Amino acid sequence: MNPHTRTHSSAVLLVLSIWLQLSSEKTYADLIVVPNNLTNVEGNFNNEWPFSGGGSQRYQQVYVSSQFAPLPQFITQIAFRPDGVFGGAFSGTIANVQIDLSTTSAMPNGLSLTFADNVGPNDTVVHSGPLTLSSAFTGPTGGPKDFDIVINLQTPFLYAPSAGNLLLDVRNFSGEFLGALFDAEDSGIVTSRRATPPGPGAVFQESVPEGFEPTIGLVTRFTVVPEPSTLAMSGTAALLLLGYAWWRRARQAATWARTRGHTLPN
Repeated sequence: MNPHTRTHSSAVLLVLSIWLQLSSEKTYADLIVVPNNLTNVEGNFNNEWPFSGGGSQRYQQVYVSSQFAPLPQFITQIAFRPDGVFGGAFSGTIANVQIDLSTTSAMPNGLSLTFADNVGPNDTVVHSGPLTLSSAFTGPTGGPKDFDIVINLQTPFLYAPSAGNLLLDVRNFSGEFLGALFDAEDSGIVTSRRATPPGPGAVFQESVPEGFEPTIGLVTRFTVVPEPSTLAMSGTAALLLLGYAWWRRARQAATWARTRGHTLPN
């Protein structure tokens, strides 16, 4: 076989291979920890809010968009880890909790005292009803422990970081005490919160006290899946580039053959 023909055949096989991969039904999830620099490092704080405070509570936490990959992505799971020093194994069920996600213009350490002002226009209920949480408290002594406090979202949330920051909005209606301490960070740089002190009727309050621990945030792991149209666009671009390279190589081979009086085989 002519070496140029062999090159063309390899190019065809490569294009077909990429096309089949992009056309498959498989999706590939990514794990993003916010703050990014605490992926394998223990946070400097701990907290039981909003899932184990022993009373009903409204809680909002914002995550700056720069902590995420820039392309649109579906968030399918949220996970937390127990505090590496003061946490422990636990298991329990919250009878009634609602979790929302939205895209917000509010910044870390800049959340409004009024909850409604922080909620974005694409506010989506991603969980509603009972929620069982647990941790085996596994991982290095002193932390960071494993992200085994897992919430699988009932409704995935499409998040485009270019549109703004991410807001987690929790309404813990029943307020069971789970005896859990979560790993957290007190800095207010890439994440922070606003919350009502847990207690009767707190979940229905519309605002929070001034300066009520606004710089703290739970260290959070997000499971994200690329938005399908993004994958398709990337695949189309790759195929076009490969097609152009193949066409250019074919022209070079034809020119080489003509200058030597040869004809390339089909």
